[in-house]
Amino acid sequence: MNRRSPSFWHEDRLLSFFLAFLVIMTIFVPMVGMSRPGRIAIDLIFALMLLSGALATVYKRMLMHLIIALTILEFAADLIVEFNPSFSFRGWDTALKLSGMAILVVMTLKQTFLPGPVNVHRVMGGVAAYLLIGVTWAFGYKLLMEEVPDAIHFQSSFAGISTGEPARLLYFSFATLTTVSYGDAYPVHRVARSLAISEALIGQLYPAILIATLVGMALQTRFNEALKETEFKRPT
Repeated sequence: MNRRSPSFWHEDRLLSFFLAFLVIMTIFVPMVGMSRPGRIAIDLIFALMLLSGALATVYKRMLMHLIIALTILEFAADLIVEFNPSFSFRGWDTALKLSGMAILVVMTLKQTFLPGPVNVHRVMGGVAAYLLIGVTWAFGYKLLMEEVPDAIHFQSSFAGISTGEPARLLYFSFATLTTVSYGDAYPVHRVARSLAISEALIGQLYPAILIATLVGMALQTRFNEALKETEFKRPT
């Protein structure tokens, strides 16, 4: 694969896999039970999502190697904690995941807003970036709750679920991102409130900015094509 190709998402299949893993993370992960096989499956899905995202969006070799290294480290950390609960990384495994997700958000947005015609790949990139933001904030909440377990209050329906449960954090993150609040979870700690406010603002502004930018780019492309046709037909 030519990673230096300037074309927009040279391998659309990689982007499709990336979106598929994102959908699994956001929709199907909350359905998975928290048995040991379920937790390992979630960790594996997350690792595959990071790898597919790196291959689909990152064109700089060094940066791609960095994401791959972060993925391997965080998956190894998850396995060590899973089979040896007494060993704790004190949030480093979550911090590694958060770092990898943040890099993917930036690179996906960069690819989405590259100059050029608006096509299905660019729209898929915009959707992927939106889902990435929600998952990234979920790990941000997880990192906070590992230090302050009561930073976010959950109603009795979540009673007995461990702090590291991804289901409730993904639920809370996307409920905040889409500003759909059911009142069964709300931030209590001041840092959690700041994170929730910033995520809600992004959730409101991002779709509007994305649509406005894509429409503007599409109109600019049509204008440039019409201008070229006019110059071509102009008699010499």
